[in-house]
Amino acid sequence: METVLSLLKIDLGITHTLRDTFFTALLQSSQAEIEGKGIVLDLANIEDQMLLSDYAAWKYRKRQEDIGMSRNLFVRIRNRIVKVRSAYVET
Repeated sequence: METVLSLLKIDLGITHTLRDTFFTALLQSSQAEIEGKGIVLDLANIEDQMLLSDYAAWKYRKRQEDIGMSRNLFVRIRNRIVKVRSAYVET
């Protein structure tokens, strides 16, 4: 989770550790939301780390302004959901 925390802080342009407790909680809630959609994240996988970091960054920005999810992030999540469902159907 430390790598994901670092990625999130770089994305947000934050270099201090004052909000690390908040960011860690944000990452955990973001992970729960993503996994609630049926996606299992492997935080050893860089793609999953980036997906979690990007999703948490969007949630952080959204709390200050009403920003819709970027098309890129939406498609990445949708593709993961489709991949999980197609694997389930094949078995």
